[in-house]
Amino acid sequence: MTVKTKWMPRKDKKYNIDIDQRENLIEELISSQGVSAATAKLLVNRGCASVEEGRRYLKPAMADLHDPFLFEDMEKVVGRIIQARDRGEKIYLYGDYDADGTIGVSVLLKFMRSQDFKVDYFIPNRLKTGYGLHCTPLETLIAGGTKLIITIDNGITAREQIDFCNQRNVDVIVTDHHECHGVLPEAFGIINPKRPNSTYPFKELCGAGVAFKLVQALGLRLGAALDLQESIECVALATVADLVPLVDENRTLVFLGLQYLNTKPFNPGIRALMAVSELLVLKAWHFGFVLGPKINAAGRLGEANRIVELLTGIDQDELLILAEFLSEENRKRQDLEKKILAEAMEVVESDHLFEEDVLVVGGEDWHSGVIGIVASRLQEKYYGPVVVIGIENGIGKGSCRSIEGFNIFEALCSCQDLFTSFGGHALAAGFSLPMENIAKLSQELNEYGRSVGLKNHLVKPLYYDAEIKPEEVSWERLKEIDLFEPCGIGNPGIQFMMNNPVLKSGGTMGKEKNHLFLGFEGFRGVGFGLGSFFDDLALMPFGTQSGIELLCRLDSNEYQGKKSLQVVIKDLKKNPIWELETAMTLVKLIVKEKNPKPKIESILDGIFPGELALDRQMILGVYGLMKKSKNREISIQKVCDIYRELSPLHLLLACETLREAGIIAYALKNGTIIFKIIQTDEKKDIQKTKLMLKLRDILN
Repeated sequence: MTVKTKWMPRKDKKYNIDIDQRENLIEELISSQGVSAATAKLLVNRGCASVEEGRRYLKPAMADLHDPFLFEDMEKVVGRIIQARDRGEKIYLYGDYDADGTIGVSVLLKFMRSQDFKVDYFIPNRLKTGYGLHCTPLETLIAGGTKLIITIDNGITAREQIDFCNQRNVDVIVTDHHECHGVLPEAFGIINPKRPNSTYPFKELCGAGVAFKLVQALGLRLGAALDLQESIECVALATVADLVPLVDENRTLVFLGLQYLNTKPFNPGIRALMAVSELLVLKAWHFGFVLGPKINAAGRLGEANRIVELLTGIDQDELLILAEFLSEENRKRQDLEKKILAEAMEVVESDHLFEEDVLVVGGEDWHSGVIGIVASRLQEKYYGPVVVIGIENGIGKGSCRSIEGFNIFEALCSCQDLFTSFGGHALAAGFSLPMENIAKLSQELNEYGRSVGLKNHLVKPLYYDAEIKPEEVSWERLKEIDLFEPCGIGNPGIQFMMNNPVLKSGGTMGKEKNHLFLGFEGFRGVGFGLGSFFDDLALMPFGTQSGIELLCRLDSNEYQGKKSLQVVIKDLKKNPIWELETAMTLVKLIVKEKNPKPKIESILDGIFPGELALDRQMILGVYGLMKKSKNREISIQKVCDIYRELSPLHLLLACETLREAGIIAYALKNGTIIFKIIQTDEKKDIQKTKLMLKLRDILN
């Protein structure tokens, strides 16, 4: 099946500021930050409402990090931890087995050991213990003399387990970033930006980010001469790997982390990971797609302690061996993922599960460590909420991935009686439940989806920041785009919409011919996974107006030591406004229908309706062509080939506007406009014709 997409211009909620304010701000950004007008406009579109916000976006600095003591409970938590050191009490850090949790443990552990705390750590085995606090390991820790437990990336829902500790006179400090639901646990202190009524100014830190804020606060109160570089390198990796929004404080941490790692990297473990990954220069996506998976692989396969060893160790030779081990574990994970994905796809297709709005699929002995990745793959293919469940000994462990507009955590809350445990975020969640509840879960999730209008969100929105002309693809423009790095969740890379480039060549590539390459004037385009589009494109004569639109990103390609410009194509559509028959249908609808918008949107099939915009210059240009024509006829195809910005739709709309204004009479015959210019001394206002006013209403 093909995912239905809709292209929309990206506009931040602050975008609609007063026009004069907007123009003044753009000018101020140009002069103060030394950027081009195009870059300044993109900054404003992305929500920069002041020069200072623009500076923080382009040049994040350590001073932009928020005061850690703005967290509720931070003061008393820091006091209790320092008291534990003074008393010689044993402290245990209780983490999570994913990249976020293990990195958070590593950051706090390394700092506390450097400050002479009596501290150790425990990370539950994903396959044996499962996520979060559990009484059995807690009892073991307490029996060993532990007096203070600090959770990292978990604990916000562990009421019973924290009561268990309280009854044994052991204090628990919760550091977490997950959603709070129900009554908060009776912990000694809770550091969580999402706790109710929190006044901390940024809510989207990852678990390691919250642990880092505790390190900041402890360092300040201890008066430690603290260099935060190593901690920031680690937290930057966790921030991207945990898929939290790359905005505000998160973006500052990732910006600084990349800066450190690309100049004089400090953490020996990350250096070892870079070495085995053959990376000399890091970008944010390397955290998410190269380094992050190696770290997550260890936790998925029950080896999470290895990550703490990697990130807190100092012997480079030993760390290289450990990094190689993690790389190998990741390869095993990839093989396992391919196997389970193939099995899941077979069930989805044979049982037509893709027909459900919420896709729920399960299988015996599907490894709980990789079902989250399988859920992501299925979500990409079918574009809808996906739940993948691995079943073992009558228990189902599930991983959920959702889409924009459908909060999967709230969906799980609507049927929470089915679970033995659950938790998560708007776009990702997990749970455990008895196997016999799986069918009921599918039914209730789909009923919930219907109740909140999920179907309205099943068209995949694809956003672009600006339009770009083919001739504007240049090294200078690419260099400007680099200013917006680091990019990721919540701050995606700059994406353009390109209209009607001249297509010179094309074909498919890859072992399975599933990737697309296209040749344009001055650059090439590549579309990964878009090879199926070539069947339609091959029917076009190369070297003429293509009538296609691209959603793309600017990039460079290096081959045999030579660099060349390219665009990475994210989506491609044949634009209906460049097909004469469709253009004629659209004009007829606009002229004759009282409310043509629903039919227009159906024909445009996800292309942004702003394509219909007709400006005065287009109309005057068409009128000028007519005045120059000696035989009083115009070939539509010839005009559109010469004037690239003028589609058949706009040519016909211009003719209809001129006719309505009483300036011409015209008829269509075999792709040719036959016209007569009407001589008149009366001044005509083409902007006030019924057609122009109607177009304005449609676009609004």
